[in-house]
Amino acid sequence: MKSDKKGKPVGKKGDSTKSWAKLFLVMGCILFVGVMIITSLGTNWLVTMNPAKTGDTAIIDLTIRDSQGRPVLTTNARIFNTSYEKGEVVWYTNPLTMAVNSTSTEMISPLPVYRYDYGEASFALFGDELSQISSALEGMKQGGSEKIVFENSDQLQRDMTPEQFAQMGGNSTTAVPGDQLLLAFTTNPMLNMDDNSTPQYALRTSVITGKTSENVTVNYGYPSADISIVRLNHA
Repeated sequence: MKSDKKGKPVGKKGDSTKSWAKLFLVMGCILFVGVMIITSLGTNWLVTMNPAKTGDTAIIDLTIRDSQGRPVLTTNARIFNTSYEKGEVVWYTNPLTMAVNSTSTEMISPLPVYRYDYGEASFALFGDELSQISSALEGMKQGGSEKIVFENSDQLQRDMTPEQFAQMGGNSTTAVPGDQLLLAFTTNPMLNMDDNSTPQYALRTSVITGKTSENVTVNYGYPSADISIVRLNHA
């Protein structure tokens, strides 16, 4: 008698081999495309992954704010225009190029700045502020942003009598806390009295923080700044 049991259907060996061949072909194509993409990127993609270290050079965007949170110096055109339209004393400058984690030896580092109503001028960025910005860049990556807090900004203030305030073009009668004004700082404070060189000045946006019948208190320190690395060049 013949058995009624039927065996399980068996696929053709050739079909299985073709399926594996197609799979390896697809994987090979994907790998090839991936290699081509990485090759086209060169080493730029590595720059965005590696954090900034001492000796690197960074191009940064910067916005420094006063104690009221108002921008006084910025590389951002939108922030500048918005603040300017509000009547605030803000200055525009180009992105800064600086070494990462370097210390400034200058008391004042003048920056070229611009206002629509004033034209070109120099902004008095203190060397200590520049050093703190440079130090904060260490560990940041290209495209990264940070908010930094300047040390001892509240100690940078000056009390002026109504007469001294008037000599600066101010009016102590109408002045109120929160008003902004410009202070001029010499960029060569160690100039010899016998030197015939013309003193150079840089401006700094300041704010009135207090007023009495005897004094007007002006603060020219900045509590914070927003920084971001536009481009990072590794040493």
